[in-house]
Order: sequence, then structure tokens, then C-alpha cells
Amino acid sequence: MLPPPQTKEFFDRVLALEGECRQELEQSMQSLTEIQLLLSKTNSEVEKLANRELQMSNRVRDMEMHLDNYSREDIRDLYNTSHETQLRLFMMRSQSEQLQNRQQHIKDFQEKLRLLIDLLGIQATPTEDVSNSPMQARGTTGLLGQTGALSNVSALSLVEAQEDERLRVSREISDGPTQSLTNLILKAEICSRLIDRDVVEAKQELAGLKTMINSSLQETRRIAFDLRPIMLGEVGLIKTLRKYLAELQRLRGIACDVQGPDQLPLNDVMQIALFRFVQAMLGALLSEGGADTISVHIGIENGMARVLVEAVNVETERETIVASLEETHYQHRLSYFGATMETETRPNRGYAIEIDIPIPSEALERVMHLS
Repeated sequence: MLPPPQTKEFFDRVLALEGECRQELEQSMQSLTEIQLLLSKTNSEVEKLANRELQMSNRVRDMEMHLDNYSREDIRDLYNTSHETQLRLFMMRSQSEQLQNRQQHIKDFQEKLRLLIDLLGIQATPTEDVSNSPMQARGTTGLLGQTGALSNVSALSLVEAQEDERLRVSREISDGPTQSLTNLILKAEICSRLIDRDVVEAKQELAGLKTMINSSLQETRRIAFDLRPIMLGEVGLIKTLRKYLAELQRLRGIACDVQGPDQLPLNDVMQIALFRFVQAMLGALLSEGGADTISVHIGIENGMARVLVEAVNVETERETIVASLEETHYQHRLSYFGATMETETRPNRGYAIEIDIPIPSEALERVMHLS
């Protein structure tokens, strides 16, 4: 049984529970690191097998088009190798999914532990003697004002969010440019074989190769722009967003509009942060399809930056949008900035997401100093 509240025994018990929670959190961090290493190795193997499977599929298609050039033994070996590669790829992908599920389970467990530690930190402070309480000496100030030992947890969360972002970029590169380069190599090999046998067909293949190279180049430029828009530091957030949404309009046929002052009194770091928030909001809205129109509004008032994204006739289901916005790494980013978010469903499958972000003093001071 728990001792009566506001007694020494009660605070001792709360402190003991908090210590146990911190120990559990530390152990879960170690487990998460181990899973991350396994997942990285597994995803690397999946990438290699996916490229290998693509090569084998192209070789099988080439063989089926030119059966006269292959012996029965070659045909049998090629089919067997292709089947083994596909089976191995399926097994490794299943292993990757299991590791990802385990990783997410641990992250959810960590979030509960962090919340419990915060609550215990509040309960462990005696109301009659706050200045001399053990928790005060250790520097814990509550849910949003974490210092001391809890700052280590926030730092670990930041590293975790960064690793999640790196994993996302790695997958995008693997699914995009890496896959395209593999296709280009196979296409070039087909062209080299056709030159001596059928010049007309070889020219057609070369024309297709040129189209694939141009497409791959555009995809690589898009990924590079998403990673760090170079023009952001030169022309500012609003003009960069206009270029970003203009490309979205060109690729997906969505009417886009950006409203806000061309010059924001913010340093580069804060503008990058706002750009990432807009990216995440657009990603949630368009994760399952397009929309008729998208409007982005950026404004600054009373030390707050307000980001509003509105969309009409959104194809993505509301539950999917909410799930995307409630992902752990996105919620971490909101908490880092002390930001608040509101969502609103509107007529004609409309949806609006608004984020209010307190602007750190250093984000304004640097601009004022430069001016």
C-alpha cells in the first residue's frame, strides 16, 4: 500500500519509483540502440538483395526475349538463382518489419516512461518545502521545463529523431536514385548487346535510356532540395516555399499558393525549422493522394510564428492525416519548440493544420544585430 500523501514516506516512495523508471529508460535506450544497429544491417542487406532481384528480373526478361542464345542449363540456373534471390529478399524484408515493430514498441514504452518520470517529478516536490526538496536539488522543473537529468533524456530524444530522419532519407535514396541507377546500368547493357544486331531497336533503347537519365537527375535534385534547400539562406523562407510548391504543382497538378512577408525577421535556423514543419504538414495531407488546392500562410506576431496549411478536396483520409501528425518524431519536434498544433476538418473534404511556435530570443536577436 502507498503511504499517505505529503509525508516523508510518500516522497521517498515516489523518488524510488522515479529511479526505477530512469533505470528502465536507460535499459530501453540500450535495447533501442541494438535494434537500430540490427535494423541498419538488415535494411542494407534488403537494399543489396532488392538491387540483385531487379538485376535478375531484367536478366530473366532478356533471356525470355532471346531464348536461342541460352542453353537449357543456363535457363535453369537463371530461374533458380532468381527464385532464391526473391525468397531471400522476402525473408529479409519480413525481418526488417519485425525489427521496426519492435523499435516502435520500445519508443512507445519510452514515451510512457518519460511522462511517468515527469509526473513523479511533480509529485516528489513537497508543497511545504519546495526549496529543500530532493527533486529541486536535482534540477527537475516539470513537463516542459526539463533540466538536469531530464535534459539527457531530451538530448537522447533529439538524437533519436535525427536517426529517424536519416533512416527516412536512406530509404528514399534507396527507392529513388539507387534503383534508377541500377535500371540505367541494365538498360545500357541491353543497348550494347543490340548495337551489333539491330541498330533501329538499339536507337529506341538509347532514347529510352536518355529519358530515364533525365528522370533520375530530376529525382536526385528533388531529394537534394528536400534535404537542404540551398536557396533558403539566399532568398528566405517564403520564396523558397513558393518554389517548393511550384514544383509540387508541376508534378501533381495541385494549385498552390504561399502567403507571407518576403523578409522574415528570423535567422536561418528558425526559417529551416519552419520549412520542415511545412514539409511535415504537406506530407501528412498528401500521403495517400493529391488535393485540388493547397495554401500556406506564414506570419509572425507577438513573438510567435504561425504556420497555417489549408487544403481542399484532400484524397487522404482524416484518420491517416491524424496518425501522421501524431507520430513520435513529429511530436518530439513540436515539444522541442514548445509549439502547439490545431487541426480542423472543413467542407468539401477540406482540412487545415495550424501550428503556433514561440520564437526563441536568439532567433530574433541575430537578425536585428545584422540589420
